[in-house]
Amino acid sequence: MANKVYSCSISALQCQIIEVEAAITNGLPYFSIIGLADRSVQESKERIRLSIKNSNLKFPAQRKTINLAPTEIRKHGANLDLSIAIALLIESKQVQTINLNDSIFIGELGLDGKLKPINGVIAIAQHIAEQGFKKLFLPKENAKEASFINNIEIYPINSLKQILGFLNQKTKIKQTTKYNLDREFTNVQNLSPFYISQIAGLKREKRALSIAATGGHNILLKGPPGSGKTLLARAVVELLPKMTKEEILESSKIFSISGLVNHDFPLIIKRPFREVHHSSTLKSIIGGGPNPKPGEISLAHNGVLFFDEISEFSKPILEAMRQPLENKFIQINRVHKSLKYPSNFLFIGTMNPCPCGYNNNEKVKCICSTWQIKNYQKKLSGAILDRFDIFLDVDNIKFNDFYENQDLREYENLIKKINNAYNIQINRFKNNPLIKRNRDMQLKDIKNYCKFTNTAYKLLKQAHQKLNLSNRGYLNAIKLAQTIGDLEESEKIKSTHIAEAMQYRTKNDNLL
Repeated sequence: MANKVYSCSISALQCQIIEVEAAITNGLPYFSIIGLADRSVQESKERIRLSIKNSNLKFPAQRKTINLAPTEIRKHGANLDLSIAIALLIESKQVQTINLNDSIFIGELGLDGKLKPINGVIAIAQHIAEQGFKKLFLPKENAKEASFINNIEIYPINSLKQILGFLNQKTKIKQTTKYNLDREFTNVQNLSPFYISQIAGLKREKRALSIAATGGHNILLKGPPGSGKTLLARAVVELLPKMTKEEILESSKIFSISGLVNHDFPLIIKRPFREVHHSSTLKSIIGGGPNPKPGEISLAHNGVLFFDEISEFSKPILEAMRQPLENKFIQINRVHKSLKYPSNFLFIGTMNPCPCGYNNNEKVKCICSTWQIKNYQKKLSGAILDRFDIFLDVDNIKFNDFYENQDLREYENLIKKINNAYNIQINRFKNNPLIKRNRDMQLKDIKNYCKFTNTAYKLLKQAHQKLNLSNRGYLNAIKLAQTIGDLEESEKIKSTHIAEAMQYRTKNDNLL
């Protein structure tokens, strides 16, 4: 009779419980794994054989068959090594018959029988807890990752020999201490090394960044070299509100799948800031590969994605950004499967006004021809530009601003205003789980949540008639005005909010 051990496979953020069945029958000493296992799983046969032998255990000499169910789902990776080895040891009577129906075994085996850490443990632990399993046996290095998930017991394992002694009730394994996420991170601050309070001058630019951070609005910064565009973009992280518990787990899952977590401190508690160079490949930004991994747009989920010198990026990359910017997720399709990764981030781009960077500059003469300037600006299509909510021309800092004392109280008050406005949004959308911030609203949501004064509505109508805004740009302007109103804790959108929003939305000749 085949013995059954439970494990878990992960693809993107989707987990699947795997039933591992082992059968040992008379015949030639052949080892087969069936159940739509890919090459990485097939290679586990030699790892398992040598790890069993090097753990001073007996590797069965008869015909061995492993079945991985459900059979219609392709399995990949080394996560199943431990469960396959245990199933073989149970079937060969080296482990006493016990009830393992509430237990999950995951881990990659080395040739010496030691367990190696794996990726995606947070997502796996959360999934199996939701499925009603009570115990998780996994590599010791991954134990802290899984310990943040409630309603499941975590057993850290060093080797195959150790888990065998535990199953035979000869040794004990101490459970990993559970961590209380709320208690651990109540006082965590989202600090950034680029303190916006220490950036001299640029008050208008700081105002625009605070609006972008509050409502999650995408922003495009344009200015000459050295004007502070990159510094402003990097500093926006400290203006963002602290991550919620749900956001911490979401981002930590993505980083865990990508193998980017620190096993000693595996949670992503600061909003991610992903700065992408224009030489990056499409696959590294969007995600993909034979077993598709998250790209930069998913690693930036709940945080910031920054394209410095956005006009230097290739057209295929910029056009590929349109769908995730609109839908807040990326769909990666393959022949046998379709994977979805979240990609809800604040998008920031910077660019020069021309190839040399000094078009319309009062102090430095531009050396670019009219054709070069137009060709440079055309690198950003109208569809991409329409995904930005704020267009901002960054000026050089004035001499007097360099030596002006920075008022830290002003900065602290700004952070309080942003947090208050963020809480207003949370309360506004508390009954709509699909919306986190104003930027996420669709047309029906705008009609439902956005309230105007009479003068604001008239100004909005005039702007729609006079300004050359697309339908998306028009709706983005309303969402931008709502965020400005939230910063002032206004119950309705006023005409001043509409006027400021339209100012940021206007793409004049000096900008693009």
